[in-house]
Amino acid sequence: MVIRVTKNDNRGTTSGGDPTFDGDRHWQQAAQRLYEPDRDGGLTTAIVFAIADAADVLPSELTSPTLYETVDVAGIEQAFFSSHTDVTDRNGAGSVDFRYTEYLVTVGSDGWIRVHERTEPETV
Repeated sequence: MVIRVTKNDNRGTTSGGDPTFDGDRHWQQAAQRLYEPDRDGGLTTAIVFAIADAADVLPSELTSPTLYETVDVAGIEQAFFSSHTDVTDRNGAGSVDFRYTEYLVTVGSDGWIRVHERTEPETV
């Protein structure tokens, strides 16, 4: 399991804004979803729906591995979205990246969940 926590400073992205995670692997955004704690119920649900969108499947079809085997969603939720976290502190403050099967998932403190899929590097 690879988890990366960053402050938003534009490192680790290509000129198009997609992550280069691990330097030589290129990723392109496949789906995104805005997590709103007051509306969505839980961060786990929002992440599962975003991954399902990227995979073009129903959320109930994402069964293995469980999200809890991959990342500590409760920890992310506590750090970024708890009632003790000031909303103004969250905007653009950081993100957590983790791998779920073939996807790279980024959860931003601004509420955006972005799911990326691997692409082949461009040849010049």
